[in-house]
Amino acid sequence: MSKKQDILNKSCLCQYLFAILWHKTITYMKRNHLFLFLTFLFCSVAFCSYSSAQSREPEQHRSFLRGDVLEIDLRDAGTLDKYLTIDEQKRVRCIRLNGVMNGDDAKFIRKICERSSAHDENGRSVDNYLDLELERVRIVGGGSYSNRSEHDVISKGMFRSCSCLRYVSLPRDLRLIDNEAFNYCSKLEEVRFPSRNNVRSIGDEAFKGCYKLSRINLPEGLESLGDECFDGCSNLRRIDLPSTLRSIGKEAFCDVPLTSIKLPYSLTYMGNKAFKGTNIASLFLPANLEVEKDDFGTMPKLREFQVERGSRFYTVEDGVLYDIEGTILLCYPNAKSGPFSVPNGVTTLQNGAFSGNSSLSSVTFPNSLQTIGKNAFVNCTSLRNVEIPENVTSIGTSAFSGCSHMTTATVDASIKVLSAHAFNDCGSLQSVVLPSSLEKIGEGAFENCKSLQNVEFGNALTVIEKEAFKKCGFVQLELPDGVTTIGENAFRDCKNMTSIILPNSMRVVEKELFRGCEKLVNVSLPSQLTTIGENAFRDCKSLPSIQLSEGLISIANNAFRGSSLTQLVLPASIQAIGDKIVEKCKMQSITCFAINPPVLKKISEKKTTLYVPASSVESYKQTKPWKDFKNILPIE
Repeated sequence: MSKKQDILNKSCLCQYLFAILWHKTITYMKRNHLFLFLTFLFCSVAFCSYSSAQSREPEQHRSFLRGDVLEIDLRDAGTLDKYLTIDEQKRVRCIRLNGVMNGDDAKFIRKICERSSAHDENGRSVDNYLDLELERVRIVGGGSYSNRSEHDVISKGMFRSCSCLRYVSLPRDLRLIDNEAFNYCSKLEEVRFPSRNNVRSIGDEAFKGCYKLSRINLPEGLESLGDECFDGCSNLRRIDLPSTLRSIGKEAFCDVPLTSIKLPYSLTYMGNKAFKGTNIASLFLPANLEVEKDDFGTMPKLREFQVERGSRFYTVEDGVLYDIEGTILLCYPNAKSGPFSVPNGVTTLQNGAFSGNSSLSSVTFPNSLQTIGKNAFVNCTSLRNVEIPENVTSIGTSAFSGCSHMTTATVDASIKVLSAHAFNDCGSLQSVVLPSSLEKIGEGAFENCKSLQNVEFGNALTVIEKEAFKKCGFVQLELPDGVTTIGENAFRDCKNMTSIILPNSMRVVEKELFRGCEKLVNVSLPSQLTTIGENAFRDCKSLPSIQLSEGLISIANNAFRGSSLTQLVLPASIQAIGDKIVEKCKMQSITCFAINPPVLKKISEKKTTLYVPASSVESYKQTKPWKDFKNILPIE
């Protein structure tokens, strides 16, 4: 007998028993036996309830899946998981919902999207994707995954990293797509808004990292797009912005391969670098639009700017963008080529103004120029020579960094500080003239200028910061007498340097200052030197000798490790010596004039002969770790 027939029989039996109980009830009522009447009535109701529950049981277990499509009228939010068995969760590839859903339902959808594979009803592997049709569903608050109580909101991260999600149609009553709602949905190809829609805002990073997204119809009525909203959507080649849009966040379309964009006249704000990395050739700016920090970022295909008549913020001349007064050059299009003369009257080159232009061959500055912003010419790889006029008082960080074909730079500017990384990675730079007013060369200012051999320093120079000339091509170098400080790694890995004269005003040779200067043969140390830092001359493989002057107090760890020293003479003033200062050197002898044994951390050349003052031989032989030297002899 089938289960269905069994339930039917039980239902008939229930009706038969109810009739008997009803007959008995009438009889007992006539006899006024109220207690028995109530007993029979309770049993009747209980039995019928059991029968009714049995008759509904198939509704909980029957399959709602049709092929690979689940279409459900979801009357109770949070119950979507009741309609798919574990096996069916691996088969479903389209969920079409009516009714209401909440955070629990979103959590269940995320669970499905975590599957590693999909199969059909016969167990064969099929393409693992999930389409989500929500147009006729209403999102309500609540559920364990929802982090906000509002209705009609796709909450923060609700479908984040749903790696199987391929297509989404959004609810008609939707008001907001919150931050990170769909970001890094790596299979998402299309998002569809219904024709009539209430969405006013799409949050930060909402679709960031959706690499396959190629189609999305932004609805009329939309007013704002958040920061990095479509960042990295590398298949999105076209997008139409609604006429109601007022705000676009920073880096909203960063690295999206758009070839054109029409900014609506309603637009009043755009974050910095909103279209960085796009393929847009011409950009039209509406009259009321202001761009954050006036920073457009690198757009490698951009040839021109256009500005609506009556613009409150910008003006254009020959495709180049200036502020409304014409005194600040804001952006020189990245694909604009040839030589360029900055118009007279311009006082400032904005941060990143020429950044990334690989076709700019030369630039001429007017006498009116006062400020060159940071990153102003970064990676202008065709720029060969630069002459900075004397009225310039400020050169920003990394202003000419990465100008790989620049050969000469003449800085007549009235500056006291050359900013950090100002000319770093200018691999062809051979000659630099620095102004007489210059007092400090910033961190990494000429780092990795492998061809740099000639630098004219001004006499006002006192400070060279760390890594300033790291990996430069110097053969010989003489620094001004006024230099008091040279930062760590300042000349590290200058592979061609053979000799250097350090000014007497210096007191400290900082750590790793000449490390890796493989051809260094001659070093003239300051007469008032007190400290040699850690690894200062490490791996100076050609350095045969070095003269340490009286007044030297300490030598740090590995100071001469890997050099060619065969003899080391330590002055009487020495007080502290670090670990392994002559490790991997072919030492023949060490002479120490200190009467009292200096502090010594560790001996690495125990077989080397140690010469000390005659009156101190016994003292050295009794002091750790000096006593570990095999031969301790008096100085002759």
